[in-house]
Amino acid sequence: MFSTKYRFLIVFLLGIYSFLNTLSVEAFEYYGIRANRWLICGLFIVLTLIIWEGNRIINDAFKDKEDVSFWQKIGIIFAGTAFITTIATLSLGGLAMFYTVSEDTSTWFVPLKLLLMFAFRINLFLSTINVIFLYQQKLDYSREEVENYKKITSQAQLQSLKNQINPHFLFNNLSVLSELITVDSAASEEFVRQFAKVYRYVLNSHEKEIVEIKEELEFIKSYTYLLKTRFSAGLEVNIAISKKVHGGYVLPMAIQMLIENAIKHNKISKFNPLILDIYSEDDTLICVRNNLQLKANEEVESTKVGLSNISKRYAHFGKKDIDVYKSNVEFKVSMPILSLNKSSLPYPSTLKNTTTYI
Repeated sequence: MFSTKYRFLIVFLLGIYSFLNTLSVEAFEYYGIRANRWLICGLFIVLTLIIWEGNRIINDAFKDKEDVSFWQKIGIIFAGTAFITTIATLSLGGLAMFYTVSEDTSTWFVPLKLLLMFAFRINLFLSTINVIFLYQQKLDYSREEVENYKKITSQAQLQSLKNQINPHFLFNNLSVLSELITVDSAASEEFVRQFAKVYRYVLNSHEKEIVEIKEELEFIKSYTYLLKTRFSAGLEVNIAISKKVHGGYVLPMAIQMLIENAIKHNKISKFNPLILDIYSEDDTLICVRNNLQLKANEEVESTKVGLSNISKRYAHFGKKDIDVYKSNVEFKVSMPILSLNKSSLPYPSTLKNTTTYI
């Protein structure tokens, strides 16, 4: 509000308006103020400018302070501008009285009191307008955050579905199934059962914001069963999630997306198997790690969309983010474990409880 390019014009008009308003109620005659009218008009304009610029400077100094709450900022602005208003009014008013009215300070009381009243009225008016302006900005920012979150969530859900329900995934698994049917009917039945569990979970979970780790692990076991059946000795999956964290929560299909990325970008063979380790760390993190053996000529260049979506979705549940570590021999992603509380929600329309970090 205070940084508008028209601020000097607004200050001038506001000062003139206040002066004319004072003239219209005959305040000078009523209180017997003998000061020059043009001097008073100039004082009104200068004081309005000082109050305006004081608000602007203090507001700019604290607008990017994330450790200061909205109402703390408002309190600081009110207190700071009140101090500036008092000092400026008494200083300028005193000088004006001394040089144009009388050197006798006993005659300054009423004029200075009226000038101070005017200055505080202007400060209160500007500060109130500023609070309304800042609060509207806060509401607009909150709405924008909600819309961005919805967009991010929709993109993540779409990406998850694309990773699973796509022609390549169907073709690969149906090809495996057709081979199993001819050689091992029992194995083919189990493959179909796990295949159905995977798709049932995809359809049931893509609208959820978070899922229980125990539920997610059941899905991962079915999903990795399909992958191990397909790649045989070329893929090794080790799952070591502590039972202590089974009641915690993660983003739905986040682990699957990390597994899919590892398979997409690494060579898989019987002699150089891809090793996936899925484990809990310190009962606060879920980690997905794989040995690094990147394809010589990757057909699909990584856009990091999956990692970006997971990171942004976690950002809406708190300040913690996923941690990505890459060396010459391994790639590891660590995701915070979430828990549910009964306090208020960040997004009431999507969850029944709020989420905090264990």
